[in-house]
Amino acid sequence: MQFFSFSIEKPQFLLLILLIFPAILYVILRLRRISRTLSSTETNTSTALVKSLKFSVLTRTFFRCLAWIFVVLAFSEISFSSKKVPVHKSGSNVFFVFDISYSMLAKDVATPYQTGKKRITRLEAVKLYSNSLLERLSSSFSAVLAKGDGFVAIPETEDSAIMHNMIEELSPTLMTSSGSSLGKGIEAAINAISLHSSKSQYIWVFTDGDETDSKLEKALEMAAKFRIPVTLVGFGSENESEITAGDGKTIVKTALRAKKMQELASNANKHYYQKISGSQALMTYVDSHELGSAWKILNQIKKSDNDEGVFSYEVQKVNQHTLFICLTLLSLILSFVFSEFRLSSFKKIKNLLSTTLIFASVFTFSSCLSEKKQILDGVWAWYEGKYTSATADFLNASSKSPKGSLANQYAIFDLSATYLSMNEIDFAIQRLSQLNLDDETLPSDLRSSGFYNMALAYEQKGDYQVAARYFKKAILADTNNTKAKINLELCERELVEKQAKSTQSEMQGVNEEKPDNSNLSCELFNLIRQNESKKWRNMASNSRQEDGTIDY
Repeated sequence: MQFFSFSIEKPQFLLLILLIFPAILYVILRLRRISRTLSSTETNTSTALVKSLKFSVLTRTFFRCLAWIFVVLAFSEISFSSKKVPVHKSGSNVFFVFDISYSMLAKDVATPYQTGKKRITRLEAVKLYSNSLLERLSSSFSAVLAKGDGFVAIPETEDSAIMHNMIEELSPTLMTSSGSSLGKGIEAAINAISLHSSKSQYIWVFTDGDETDSKLEKALEMAAKFRIPVTLVGFGSENESEITAGDGKTIVKTALRAKKMQELASNANKHYYQKISGSQALMTYVDSHELGSAWKILNQIKKSDNDEGVFSYEVQKVNQHTLFICLTLLSLILSFVFSEFRLSSFKKIKNLLSTTLIFASVFTFSSCLSEKKQILDGVWAWYEGKYTSATADFLNASSKSPKGSLANQYAIFDLSATYLSMNEIDFAIQRLSQLNLDDETLPSDLRSSGFYNMALAYEQKGDYQVAARYFKKAILADTNNTKAKINLELCERELVEKQAKSTQSEMQGVNEEKPDNSNLSCELFNLIRQNESKKWRNMASNSRQEDGTIDY
């Protein structure tokens, strides 16, 4: 399904349209000169010839200028629609967005671990809750601090120790910006996501929903456009509580804005998600007090036990360069038509125009939308480093083409090469295994390249013996494959070196005792934690009000 989304990737090319003005001026001056020469002999024949010449030249110039405009538009990479395409996702990354504004210091949360009327602050509840989620998380994660601004505190990592350490140090004094901007926190997370990441991205916002700039709505809309799920996790009581603002004097009232967050999430889903798909919503609100809320959040991360990985759908722009190229060809044909035929030959022109339109229609609706074109688009995207787009093109081409056909084989091969570029080794091997490379009826270049890529995959996995075997098969399939010969020699050298090192280690004494480094490791780990703790404490500073916003 497609929807309207206009954009120009390379607007600098639009300046080339201005070149048509000197070209038109040159044609007009030359036409005047020729007309004066022909009009010097005042006869009926010369007058008719001048009229026919003017019509022919002007119409030809018009269509050629039009063709030039279409060429420029094609190079400008204009898109005015989007489409939903399948994209391979392996693994996931979660952005923990922590609201550390002063409103999170309101002491209105009942601790789940003790009975009675004991209350803890919202920020303390966030620490308990997020640490519990982190212990059960099997993916990589990042941390973003949100106050009057958004700041990526921890880039993507799998080191839970540094995350636990930072969570314990959460405080409004970690950032000097005043106010509360949940929207900027979400935007900081979105901007930190790599364009070529093969992982599914998730954003979890731990907040009370109280903000001072009302940017949360736009941030949710942005995340919805990029197909990034956002979960708003609410902390606090919906009854108003009084707290002291960041200036230490002003008393303000704050509460959990649950209804507001629910409405914003619902609106973002309605306008930017359900137009494309009727499946579950991207934007969700979860109350931290609700029984089983942590399970709901963790269950959002899609897991796959099979080798196929996870396939999701992303909204990508549809580049209209094919349409403009077709219009360019049509304009050039029409320019030749009007340069060869006079106005009196209108019937011939009409017949030729009909033939041209039929040709353009066939070209547009058959050739332009074939599986071969999708493969070529994918190869072009691969060379530009747009691996996500390339993966989508190759997946579509392989699914549409008949199984076992040449187009299907090339699409699978290109898909495996894209996985190799994305460092998804296991998925590359899986795709290459779908090709029957031992079939000698396949083109030799496809067989040799397939064996070569399989060898590279195993070489990256460190299995040089299997890699050497596939390099040999690549050479047998195509004796001109120089790269395979060079890599085979390097691979065999690596095997010899490994064997020599293994022999040398066996010759060493087997009774050598290794020192016990357990105590040293513990001391080193504690030192790292202390240094990390100091780093976060050093970031703390007195809050300043820079723009007059109440800092809460």
